[in-house]
Amino acid sequence: MSAPKAIIDNELIREIISIRTNTLWKMLAMEAQQLMPDVHEEGATGKFDNKGAIFIPGGLVTHDVDENPISYQPYPEKSADAFRKSIRQAMYYDNATLLSPEGIASGITIDGGFFSRAARRVITFKKAALRRKKKIDSYRHFEVHSHDIIRSHCPSYFKPPYGSRTRISSYVAIALIEPAMFYSYYLSSLNLDNDQKRTYTQQFDNVRDVAKASDGTILYAPQIVVCHDSRYSKLHYTGLTRILGIGKFGEFATFSLEELTKSLQRECKRKGIEYQNEDIFAHYNDRQLVGILRVYASTTPGRRSKKYQLHVLSPERDLGIDVREIEKEAREQYQIL
Repeated sequence: MSAPKAIIDNELIREIISIRTNTLWKMLAMEAQQLMPDVHEEGATGKFDNKGAIFIPGGLVTHDVDENPISYQPYPEKSADAFRKSIRQAMYYDNATLLSPEGIASGITIDGGFFSRAARRVITFKKAALRRKKKIDSYRHFEVHSHDIIRSHCPSYFKPPYGSRTRISSYVAIALIEPAMFYSYYLSSLNLDNDQKRTYTQQFDNVRDVAKASDGTILYAPQIVVCHDSRYSKLHYTGLTRILGIGKFGEFATFSLEELTKSLQRECKRKGIEYQNEDIFAHYNDRQLVGILRVYASTTPGRRSKKYQLHVLSPERDLGIDVREIEKEAREQYQIL
């Protein structure tokens, strides 16, 4: 499974978790007023993540759903601060945000049909290629369907019907998991001239590299980050954050902000995880809230592995986040006494 540092050590994740920490205070106040949204309701969001988001390395997408080429807005400067401001601004738009080392494209509607077909074909063909039986009749049940791909890239508490962010992110993740096969499918499906092929090939190669600021700070990693606006579990206090394309098929991670209950303490003990006071993201009404990263193991299409790693993230040590400053701002924004 992917190491947690490779997943969280970038400005995109830090900014998203900062935003989610702001949202946490709104949700704590709503809970105190018995206004907490149901686990599957939208609205587990705050001022900065009201519409949720999905962030995708831009080289994976060449056109929007209307076949228009992607136009990127250059960062004001190639620094971590400028990048994080662009990310926060992008959270105000619907649909996907595409990232490149030089700029950002927000509010992009992705052709879900194309990526669904691509993902299904790639995984089906790979599954067929690994079969050793000669008789075709033995292949009747090996075709992979879209719900197989989605189910393998979601926690077990995600239930169908799946939302658009869940579907799109699971499909596009296959381009990072099986880059060679996805690239071959892409070229065989689109009528690209030689110049377009060269451009796309370079973009696709670069998409698996980390993007860095001028001072070497990692801006984002080759992964897809989904900011859901539903909690999906009664244990979560904000919309769940899901991270895909980080390893083999079915391998993904989730970040959630949870109360440090006895149940969570037992889970940490089973996993051999120790936590300290500095790992607390928020204290409110005798509650302690912590940031939990779970990294799920790879699996086969249509299945969900029960194996996962659990990590308690320290806001300052692991993420460089000042939770006291976020708390101060959030209490003013949401009028929390």
